[in-house]
Amino acid sequence: MRCSGKLLLALSGMLVAAPVAAQSGGAVEIGVFGRFTKYSDSLGTDILRKLPAENGWGGGFRLGIFLLRNLALEGDVSYGEVDAAGGGRVNHIPIHAGLTYNFPIGGKSAFLLGARYVRNNYGEDADFQDNGIGGVAGFRFGPLRIEGTIDYMPKDDPEHGSYRNLGANAGLSLILNNCNKSADGVTLAPTSVTLNPGERTTFTATAMRCGKDSPVTFSATGGTITEAGEYTAGASPGSFQVTATEPKSGLSSNATVVIREPPPPPPPPPPPVTLTRIELVPERASVKIGESVTFQVTGINSDGTNRSMTNCTYTATGNPTQSGGTFTWSQPGNYTVTVTCDGMTDTSNVEVRLEIVIFGANFAFDRDQLTASGLDTLRAAADSLKKYPGVMLRLGGHADFVGSDAYNCNLSWRRVRTVQAALRRFGIGDDRVNLVEGFGEAYPIPDDQVPEEWKRINTEKRDPGKWWDRRVVITSGEKAAGMVACSDPRMR
Repeated sequence: MRCSGKLLLALSGMLVAAPVAAQSGGAVEIGVFGRFTKYSDSLGTDILRKLPAENGWGGGFRLGIFLLRNLALEGDVSYGEVDAAGGGRVNHIPIHAGLTYNFPIGGKSAFLLGARYVRNNYGEDADFQDNGIGGVAGFRFGPLRIEGTIDYMPKDDPEHGSYRNLGANAGLSLILNNCNKSADGVTLAPTSVTLNPGERTTFTATAMRCGKDSPVTFSATGGTITEAGEYTAGASPGSFQVTATEPKSGLSSNATVVIREPPPPPPPPPPPVTLTRIELVPERASVKIGESVTFQVTGINSDGTNRSMTNCTYTATGNPTQSGGTFTWSQPGNYTVTVTCDGMTDTSNVEVRLEIVIFGANFAFDRDQLTASGLDTLRAAADSLKKYPGVMLRLGGHADFVGSDAYNCNLSWRRVRTVQAALRRFGIGDDRVNLVEGFGEAYPIPDDQVPEEWKRINTEKRDPGKWWDRRVVITSGEKAAGMVACSDPRMR
């Protein structure tokens, strides 16, 4: 009985996974078929009961009713005669009853799979009956039905034990009262619409009953609708329905109609949009001598929107080199850029710095003394500074990350004082310097501003720190906002 349970469980799983059916519930199938039976070899040894000793041919008929979509309860009976074991003739009348599922393949074909109860009746020279379970699998091609069967008889008879008979059926079947309701229904379009009072629209509807087109009738609330589906909205605002019904099945579909309130008078036109001001960006800039800064102008409109201003005139103090909105100054100082667009003006301030950086290549690692090449670099820097005798300078010393904060603070102060002393030797007196500070390791050069070539040099020389952060900056510019020096070791 375990085989029976597994077969029924497999059939149940297939029913759940099956596609939409081709046959509908309530349909009746009748048919006739020819049958070939391959009897189990063990039956031919049962001389006592004279059971079939060879394979045989026969015929039969079937009757089925579809309980659900594609699921049929079927029964069949057939008759055949063969030679009996030990001589004589035996007739065989197998009776099958069970469930068969039709898996649709295309429009008129199906794959068949089912489970069966089996009753075998052996007569004439034999007198034996037994019961068992079985299965069926096959195909339906329109009226033609072909299938294979297996009958398992579990009785433990001492002469032949349990056995299996295999069969093949081929014949014709006719399905009656096959109203395929799988596609029955009504569709209505559009499914929703919004109208003004008195406005018209047309609805279209299609209906299927038993797989065939069928006419519909229309009904509506909130307005009127014709037989052709033309709807006219009534005077009352609100939400209403249009219904299309297939009269024989009673199937219907609904659409929503929203009738608007009468529209309010249009609002007055908005005031015209005018230009209220212009903005020159950047508002402030700080560049070195020879570096360029580019300005752009944005117009602010009366409605809060922005627009890019292009037809503008630029002027600047300090005699810079100019190309459109781009300026470059050759002298340090503080300058003003002015722009005029459509009769409006705005200004920006530009600080042009005299700036020289004495990098770590001029200091040995962990040292505050300049190398010979470092002195040469500083001598050339002093010559450049002498060209701008009126420019005041700020000196800032820095260290890299190797070492403690306190140690690097002390080292940065020693380095900046070394540079100040060398500047005195090269003719740049302390009267040109208005601020000397050490910053320790607090302000390294950001990695995205360090050239790849510098990084390569650092790797090749196996520098334990970053040589570009071991630096002294000589500049005429102001400190960046929030930049704070570390404590001067001489003042501790």
